[in-house]
Amino acid sequence: MNHSKLSANGRQVLTFISDSINDYVAARVLLTSGLLQQGAILGSTSIEKACKAILAFHGNESRGHLKKAHWNSVKNFDKNLWAQLKQDFLELNKKAYLLRYTDDLHVDFNIVIAQREYLAELDHTIISLVQGFGFQNEVSGQRTKFTQLLESRDSRLLVDNHVLSHKPKSEFIYSDPQQIYELRYVPSFGLVEMSYSSIKPAKQTLFTRQGNVFRKEGVTHHYELSHYPIPPGNNG
Repeated sequence: MNHSKLSANGRQVLTFISDSINDYVAARVLLTSGLLQQGAILGSTSIEKACKAILAFHGNESRGHLKKAHWNSVKNFDKNLWAQLKQDFLELNKKAYLLRYTDDLHVDFNIVIAQREYLAELDHTIISLVQGFGFQNEVSGQRTKFTQLLESRDSRLLVDNHVLSHKPKSEFIYSDPQQIYELRYVPSFGLVEMSYSSIKPAKQTLFTRQGNVFRKEGVTHHYELSHYPIPPGNNG
């Protein structure tokens, strides 16, 4: 891509978009491969960089990893675009970035990542940010990394992408079993992780739902999961 004719501001916008799409594609590959923790970390950075592109477009910046200031930039600059996004999904991704170093997680830290649900919302979020804001026509007519991948029919972008296949989100999520990853830092026990498969909706609708909830009953205890697991021997 030739950036020589762009302003410094335009080059920065295109760089953020390119970096965002690179992380987004890598996140998709990891998520579809069942590496949910790693996929969500890159999903978080892809959203962060897309928001920073919007800030750069307006001549502003906000350093650091995904935080409220980043998505507030979208809210302030384009309320119609903001209305398409889910704040609880952004909050989930803010937490997901902390999964890089699980030894630094605080007591009672909790996160739930549902494979197909997360993938579907990530697709919706990134494509809304990159296309909905109109970068393609605004940055000196330059083709973005997203457009290049779309034109080349890159399978890493197209596979299981309900947005590009025009499939209803809920239909996509529950058409096949999905992997669920839950992590909670439990006092006296440390990190407790659960991985299992489910084909039913979560017990709570928010992306910031509780998982691995510690329940003590007398001298015994158990953990309440966020989804209904598929019973052993049942293919869903």
